[in-house]
Amino acid sequence: MASGGGGDYITWSVPALKKELSLRGAVTRGRKTDLIERLNAYDRNKNFQEEPVILPEPLDVGWPVSGFRQLLAEHKMVLPKITKEQIDAYFVYRLAGDKQCAADIKALTKGQLMYDSNRVQACSINFKDTNIFLSGIVGAAMKQKVSYNYKIRLDKKTGDPLNSHCECPAGRGPHGTCKHLAAVFLMMEDFVNNGALKVEKTCTENLQMFNKPKSTYHGSPVKAELLPTKRKLCDEFLNDPRPLKYRNDNTFNYRVRNLMLNYCSQTSKDLSIRYLYSKADIQAAAIEHNYSTIPFTEHWVDHAVEVDAKMAQKIEQMTRGQSVSSAWYQAREWRLTASRFGEICKATCRRNTTKLCASLTGRNTFSTQATLHGKNYEKKALNAFQSNSTLQTTTCGLFVSVEHPYLGATPDATVGEDGLVEIKCPFNGRNEKIKPGKCFPFLKYDDNGNTVLKQSSNYYVQIQGQLYVSKREYCYFVVYTFCDLFVQKIAIDNAYCESCLIPKLEVFYKKFFRPYIASQM
Repeated sequence: MASGGGGDYITWSVPALKKELSLRGAVTRGRKTDLIERLNAYDRNKNFQEEPVILPEPLDVGWPVSGFRQLLAEHKMVLPKITKEQIDAYFVYRLAGDKQCAADIKALTKGQLMYDSNRVQACSINFKDTNIFLSGIVGAAMKQKVSYNYKIRLDKKTGDPLNSHCECPAGRGPHGTCKHLAAVFLMMEDFVNNGALKVEKTCTENLQMFNKPKSTYHGSPVKAELLPTKRKLCDEFLNDPRPLKYRNDNTFNYRVRNLMLNYCSQTSKDLSIRYLYSKADIQAAAIEHNYSTIPFTEHWVDHAVEVDAKMAQKIEQMTRGQSVSSAWYQAREWRLTASRFGEICKATCRRNTTKLCASLTGRNTFSTQATLHGKNYEKKALNAFQSNSTLQTTTCGLFVSVEHPYLGATPDATVGEDGLVEIKCPFNGRNEKIKPGKCFPFLKYDDNGNTVLKQSSNYYVQIQGQLYVSKREYCYFVVYTFCDLFVQKIAIDNAYCESCLIPKLEVFYKKFFRPYIASQM
């Protein structure tokens, strides 16, 4: 092959140019200028051939016979980076460059399957001079009790595979390329890059399992009469203790059921045998007995909330712990409480009354920043009110109306025999001066420019309901922030309560709330 620039090729004849192109395996068609340009392109790109992979001389590997240690997770820090490109170069491109039989190109695919099947049984490592030596055992692909020893040499700096040997016929060294060696190379690549060391554990590395069953029994227990026994069971052995008149009686189970139900209802005791019988369908019974003005289940609700003056006083004393008392939750469960009077009175026909009733009966377990703020600073606000007003307050529980026993109210405190205290600690205005605005939407200015509570606010309806249920004359409405305190004395409006508030609550109770409670029985 002649070398030189375009000027040298100009002096060549056309047959000489075509002969040179044919030697390089190029196309020989075209004019002389095309042939010269084609030769120059081949010169610039080195005849479009990659440089051959130069492997070290494999004649003398010098495998060490001592100094090997078990491969551990700590070795990841000292091993060089090993990539799949390096493994491909050793398995695939070397074969193509050496013009050897390429039947082992599938070794990488088969090696990946062996690696995924955990066929690498052991691996030891030895650092010597500029080399890293690996030695171990790889199990055969198709036989459980056959394994092969392998040896691998890597470059300590670059991680390039230098030599390999396996006992199988395809992996004979010093440059073996069998599937067993491929599995080891892929294991090292995964270990260096991901830290996953998938080498089969020895029997002493696993926890002992002799005290654990090999399988778990999921079937039903064997019945006592089906257990194997040498004793023959006769009729006298399984004697029926019942009197003769109750034996083989189809109605005996009904008699036991009636006795159990009567006993539980009279003694209020809970027997375990009661749960063997299905629950009575109260709703079906209520529909069948439709001759009364209201279903008997609603009569039960009225009877459950009915109180006299003595019982109402006892409930108030028992529930003075309020939200920390279980009696407080139980006493208010089937009653409308004053904190929800405003929401009930303002409910329209578009309101989902079922969801509203459900929220009135259940315990409100959710908490927000606003509710937590109100609970945390309620006592501090009460102390500030007592300091500014020189009034003494006392704790109270749930007040129940004797005339309307389905109504209840829980003020924050009482003042004497005629006064109540209701405290609000708004979270949005905790750092603001108390005045009508977006932080205090329930306040307004009256005709004299004084700050007062809006009569359209739910708080006003709540206070009027508390005064009516507790039979008090006035209530101190207290608003507390970190920098201000607002107090307004609100008197009871009997005309509003008797002509507007109580009739609305009574209609809601009889039309929606009482039927909802009865439907949940």
